[in-house]
Amino acid sequence: MITDNTDRSVAGAVGDQMSSLVASINAPQVPPREAPQAALDVVEVYPYINYIKYLLPGSMVLAIFVTAMIGGGMLYIDDKARGLHEGYMVTPITKWELILGFNLSGVIKAVLAGETVLILGAVVAGVPNFFEPIRLAELTLMVVLTSIALIGMMFFLMARISDPLVPRAIFGVLNTLLFFPSGAVYPIAGFPGWLRWMAVCDPFTYAVHGFRTLLLKNVGLAAVANDIGALALTSAVVLSGAWLLFRRTL
Repeated sequence: MITDNTDRSVAGAVGDQMSSLVASINAPQVPPREAPQAALDVVEVYPYINYIKYLLPGSMVLAIFVTAMIGGGMLYIDDKARGLHEGYMVTPITKWELILGFNLSGVIKAVLAGETVLILGAVVAGVPNFFEPIRLAELTLMVVLTSIALIGMMFFLMARISDPLVPRAIFGVLNTLLFFPSGAVYPIAGFPGWLRWMAVCDPFTYAVHGFRTLLLKNVGLAAVANDIGALALTSAVVLSGAWLLFRRTL
């Protein structure tokens, strides 16, 4: 039996069950004449993955999301509360250009935050062969896609909100609903059925899985094609929704 050692919780649970099975084989109801011979050997085919490496992808996505909460729509709400939005509302820029401008500024901040946590976290956790150029380029692509999806999602949620206290009140709820079902802390395989459905609808899930696959399994973009597609689809949906909901009015 071969298990994925990037999910230590699942691998540990399977190992415990196999140990119990071997023990039951070695202890039949009728005592054998010879000593039992069955044994369980655990072989690490790939390098051992400790828990700090397992947590790194979730920490990166969380860093990007914290930046998204501040820069994705909340900046516009604060500008409205201060009356600063009147300055760019009288300019000839279109609604779509205004939305892209706000999202682009947030994406730049989120990418910087994600890259900082990525590099520092990989060095601290001891990710092998991290500074290979191709690998860094693939991880940077995931950082950019995750930033666009999360910044766009926050702008979509804040498109019709005017009270600056409302986003601050819902940030804690959003953090809980998005971060914990994503598999960042505990593998999705151990979730109950209803929570797995939440994970399927959670953009965090695809970001965490994509980062974990690229960081810990050292594979190419083909292995995370589904994650890239899900993040791209999320970006398209939320930006289109933001364009429909956003009103270019004072």
